[in-house]
Amino acid sequence: MNRSVKILVYHGKHGDQYWLVDTPERLAAAMRALFADLDDWGCYVDEPADLLAAARGGDMRAVKRILESRNGCEYEGWDIEDAEIAE
Repeated sequence: MNRSVKILVYHGKHGDQYWLVDTPERLAAAMRALFADLDDWGCYVDEPADLLAAARGGDMRAVKRILESRNGCEYEGWDIEDAEIAE
């Protein structure tokens, strides 16, 4: 029997990354981790300083706002997809 779960998928120049996001807590953790990686790679130099500071401090609304506004930009695209897990 298979079970369907949600995963956050990022395909980038530094490799692909996948996070299990089957709970709100895991989704928030995955988005924070993706934001941190993209921030480390210098993707957010043009973001407003206050929004960037909030996101760097872990503010989920700021993280989500930045990730969603830049989703689709080169090397910043990500998606939440269904995946099947064999049980």
